[in-house]
Amino acid sequence: MNFGSTKKISAGTIVIAFFLLAFFVFTKPAQAQLAGASLSGVVSDESGGAVASAKVSIKNVATGDVREVTTNTDGVYSAPNLSPGNYEVTVTANGFQTTVQKGITLTVGAQQALNFGLKVGQLTQTITVNEAPPSVDTTSSTVTATVEQRTVVELPLNGRDWTQLATLQPGVISVRAQASTGATANRGNRGFGDQLADSGHRPNENTYRIDGININDYSNGAPGSVLGASLGVDAVQEFSVVTTNYTAAYGRTSGAVINAITRSGSNQFHGSGYFFDRDKVLDARNFFDGPKIPPFRRTQFGGSAGGPIIKDKTFIFGDYEAVRQSQSLSFSDIIPSAAARAGNLCSAPGAGATCTPHTVTVDSRVAPYLGLWPDPTKVTAIATQNNGDTETIRTAGLKVLNENYFTIKADHKISASDSLNGSYFFDKAPQATPDNLNNNIHQVFTKRQMFGIAENHIFNPALVNTARFGFNRVVGLVNQPVRAVNPVAGDTNLGISAGLFAPLIEVSGEISSAGGLGNLSFFGHHYNSFQAYDDIFWTKGKHSLKFGFAFERMQYDVLSKVRQNGDFRFNATSVTPLENFLTNHPAQALLLSPAVRGEVGTRDSLFGGYIQNDWRLRSNLTLNIGLRYEILTDPSEAHGKFGLLNSFSAPAGSGPCPNVFPNAFGPTSVPGCTVPVGSMWESNPTTHNFDPRIGFSWDPFHNGKTALRGGFGLFDVLPLPYVFTIGDSLTYPFSLSFSQRGLPAGSFPNVLPFINPTAPGTRWVDQHPHRSYAMNWNVNIQRQLTSKVSAQIGYVGSHVVHNAFTTDDSNQVIAKLINGQYFWPIPVGSGTIANPNSAFIRPIFFDGTSKYNGLQAQLAARDLHGFQAQTAYTWSKCLSDGDGAQLGDPYQNSLSSLIFFDKAGSRHGPCDFDIRQNLSVNYLYSLPSPGGDSPLKWVAGGWQVGGIITASTGVPFTVVTGADPLGQNSSDQFDYPDRVAGCNPINSNFKSIVGLTYLNASCFQLAPPTANGIRMGNNGRNQLYGPKLVDVDFSVIKNTHVPRISEAFNVQLRFEFFNLFNHANFQAPLDNNTLGGSLGQIDATTTTSRQIQLGVKFLW
Repeated sequence: MNFGSTKKISAGTIVIAFFLLAFFVFTKPAQAQLAGASLSGVVSDESGGAVASAKVSIKNVATGDVREVTTNTDGVYSAPNLSPGNYEVTVTANGFQTTVQKGITLTVGAQQALNFGLKVGQLTQTITVNEAPPSVDTTSSTVTATVEQRTVVELPLNGRDWTQLATLQPGVISVRAQASTGATANRGNRGFGDQLADSGHRPNENTYRIDGININDYSNGAPGSVLGASLGVDAVQEFSVVTTNYTAAYGRTSGAVINAITRSGSNQFHGSGYFFDRDKVLDARNFFDGPKIPPFRRTQFGGSAGGPIIKDKTFIFGDYEAVRQSQSLSFSDIIPSAAARAGNLCSAPGAGATCTPHTVTVDSRVAPYLGLWPDPTKVTAIATQNNGDTETIRTAGLKVLNENYFTIKADHKISASDSLNGSYFFDKAPQATPDNLNNNIHQVFTKRQMFGIAENHIFNPALVNTARFGFNRVVGLVNQPVRAVNPVAGDTNLGISAGLFAPLIEVSGEISSAGGLGNLSFFGHHYNSFQAYDDIFWTKGKHSLKFGFAFERMQYDVLSKVRQNGDFRFNATSVTPLENFLTNHPAQALLLSPAVRGEVGTRDSLFGGYIQNDWRLRSNLTLNIGLRYEILTDPSEAHGKFGLLNSFSAPAGSGPCPNVFPNAFGPTSVPGCTVPVGSMWESNPTTHNFDPRIGFSWDPFHNGKTALRGGFGLFDVLPLPYVFTIGDSLTYPFSLSFSQRGLPAGSFPNVLPFINPTAPGTRWVDQHPHRSYAMNWNVNIQRQLTSKVSAQIGYVGSHVVHNAFTTDDSNQVIAKLINGQYFWPIPVGSGTIANPNSAFIRPIFFDGTSKYNGLQAQLAARDLHGFQAQTAYTWSKCLSDGDGAQLGDPYQNSLSSLIFFDKAGSRHGPCDFDIRQNLSVNYLYSLPSPGGDSPLKWVAGGWQVGGIITASTGVPFTVVTGADPLGQNSSDQFDYPDRVAGCNPINSNFKSIVGLTYLNASCFQLAPPTANGIRMGNNGRNQLYGPKLVDVDFSVIKNTHVPRISEAFNVQLRFEFFNLFNHANFQAPLDNNTLGGSLGQIDATTTTSRQIQLGVKFLW
């Protein structure tokens, strides 16, 4: 690796290339999709001949806005980028009767085909069709589904998170092994939003858009607050989930595109007020709860309103929603007993005790820190342990959340050919949490903002331009210190150095750890995205053309403070760890270097352009052909501080790295040392990002009721800033720790004279990565069975190559490859790690692959005598070489440091989010009401039921050996065991076994040593699957219309039940997957127990 001759792409080169692309695009235009919808079709006479120059008027029923287009010589018309909503279309032509089609619903991103057959007659004669046209998409090969407003606002949603509804579609699942939002650092550093996987793609390969503006968070994941939810259900008009083979208009992603549209005002004033409440008195006890249900209270309230400012011209809509939540926390803690605090140890020896009562002198420098643990004389002990030295107590705290969300949208019709709309949302959610000893309050905090503005200009009926500008800002603070509850925890006189609070004190295995304010690792995420888009639609003969460009400037800053107050560890020697603490005999001290500020700022820009042509070859056959080009600039650091290893390994005898400590680093010829770099790589892999996409849609019966579709395309997996930034913040030169073992007696807490810097944690990045992209394909058939029922079934596949792959530590002994298998040296631990100059190496390789094959089917019914429903089923298989891009362990079932050099062996296996079978059913049914105006109608009328039913197979997980039987000598080692042949590892009757033991421990054993060395076991990654999941959510709604107030006024009472039958959906044993006494024991559920939410809404 030669950093002195890096090959970079200059900004000027990028600009020139971009304008060359723009020139090519503007000379050969094309078409695709935006957040709006497109309506197109053919107007013909009774003999099937084309009717040219027919006038097609498309009217938005809510706003009165009319778009007029004219058919060409082939009888084709096209109206692109229409606002989603309800429409009626009027077709007029000389010599023919006027035809009016009502009941047309255009959904976000849809390409709706609507053909007209005109009858000879006078224009004054009108034929009106009230029945909705067929809902089958006969012009696009894209696999997409739309969630309409009624579904969004009326299905039962726990937390009222609209992104949950994406999982109602085939191929989309919520990753069941994602960390709980309660696990603050674990979840916050991975993004708080619900992690969704689509058709084998990683969750951070999806794109989320509101009104055409990207709102992904800093992890490139789903938007979400501290609760993991995206509020604003009542502000969403509808949203679509585009899962595979979308057109060239979509970039930045290879996974799903989730498009939401904010509600707009209309010519009629409309609005709502709502209040939802959840309380523990209505909830069932979780399987793992104690005798009493922990206190819990959540209220969600708010209101929305919209209407005209100027009729038919200017409209406004706004929504506000608040969440107030308090949750009781219960902790079990071990503290020093009163006797031990006085120096009287082993004061209560039990039968067979190995200790003798004795007295020690508590060191005067230790005594002030005993105040970090509760006074045992003022609390009630559950039990006395360890021969009287410690006591177990229960402590309680209250986790409090106050979230406020609001959004506003304005639409303005400038003229018949110009319209403007803009939207803004703001969401702020601080959550304060005490630590287990009630010493300190720490805060988890999220703040999200999005602004977007779009201008739509109609040059003529065949040429339309849409320009959009947007800004997305996300702030996530994890474990931010707020205040000290215990004065001892807030005393800076107890810090290791000036301005610090008491360090974290770990007394190994004997008492609960304690420390001053800020003893938790803090991470601050700040992400900004500036966006600009332009799309031109052009109808030319049988071609619906579109072309455009995209620009995005990304700024991602992370500030990390790990062990910011320091960390002292007291271990067992000839005496107990507690005695060593009391007498001031520390085993180890760790301290973050005050000379290094762990703040990294990644900067990157995206340029994209595309051409798209939807070519109607015949009236029943459309080809979708597109090409996209998308490039990222070389990532840079805001302060010019990127540093990478100049060589992954440091050969024996190469010597230590010069000029590394405390904070200076420079060019060096010593292999395996960190050197400054201007960018993350020498060659930019995105310069070759040409993405051809092709598909077809065929209506074999010429009636719009059947579509056979298929498509194939390339979709780039871009190395966006999330891939690098958080890992950089934990490595040199952004982070440097001091560590010292073998400290002299009495050195606590004045450790600075005795402590030395450790080898730094370092970063290595593949300097010549290959382009990372996905090949996605599908073949499917959709059929409208009746006017209200449709079905679809298809095969969906993908193959991703050169995906980013990282581990938390790859600085390990490199095994020898013998006859296709890796072996580690004997005796165990005798090998040498790759780079002794590094404490750990957090690398990024671009060698990950994944494959997905799935059968996806759905059956949908709409407006069927008050009943609507959708059934989605997926049968699939996903395999990969690891699923971590920015962190080694993105999910609870991930292995954080897979063997990077053993891609085909130890790394390969089922994806962490592989769910082999998944069934989802959702429905709404309005019960028949009695007729007339009798009191019976008031009581028995207006009832509605709805629900979501989910059933799926279990999630994959891995059994590991624990310790380091291979002798990898890394900070994050692991090994697989061997599976005993013929032994069934799953206890099918685990529910009746004490401890809910899911695994048969006798089926696993350590791999035996061989003459070649020690090999890894054969029970590889994700070879086992956890229990299945069955969940039923149900709602009962009572609508009461009050015409005395207004014709539209409705009082809605809601009763919502989550996990209606209180089914215990057990999680896989993710916390107990290590060989030992607790192997296979399940200690958590995947879903909540039954929870009941009550609500009232006022609608007008």
